[in-house]
Amino acid sequence: MSRRSVAGGGDDGRIATELENCVLGIVAEHQPCTAYRIRHNLKISLSSYWSASAGAIYPLMQRLEDRGWIRVDEEKWGSRTRRSYSLTRAGRHQLRAWLSPPLADWAAAFTYDPVRTRIFFLGNLSPKRRLAFLDEAIARTETTLGEHRDEKKAQSATLQAFDSIGRDGAIAELEARARWLRSVRKKLD
Repeated sequence: MSRRSVAGGGDDGRIATELENCVLGIVAEHQPCTAYRIRHNLKISLSSYWSASAGAIYPLMQRLEDRGWIRVDEEKWGSRTRRSYSLTRAGRHQLRAWLSPPLADWAAAFTYDPVRTRIFFLGNLSPKRRLAFLDEAIARTETTLGEHRDEKKAQSATLQAFDSIGRDGAIAELEARARWLRSVRKKLD
């Protein structure tokens, strides 16, 4: 196994993105880990915000390495080279800074919600189509909510405490959306 040196020697002064910080968290939880593991974690994430595509992850991993926040260990794996990532001291410092107060105002604001965005424009539909949209949004939200409840229950024995708490937050958000959509439906009926 060989250890690669960090290109650029450290932090470039840019503010880290949420995705970069999220990936630092994944690396911290599973190190050493591969880009495949990171992609898998993002893919199964309860957030629709993250992209788990290779086109997003591999350049991101290079940026984190260039900033000195992760180190890469390479080993021969058959005819290929396998790359495993671990946090550096600077990466752990960045992760802790991201997790610590103060929290940016935007981070505590309302979340991205494509259903809510569409609600603003329902006036462009006939009353019948508005109700059809709301019925669909309610049904899909409740289906997703049920899936996440079932998944949490099935994984309850293996979930880490903070994974469980994070899933509770996603479930609470879906419950709130379903309640709100039902109230909108009632107002428009």
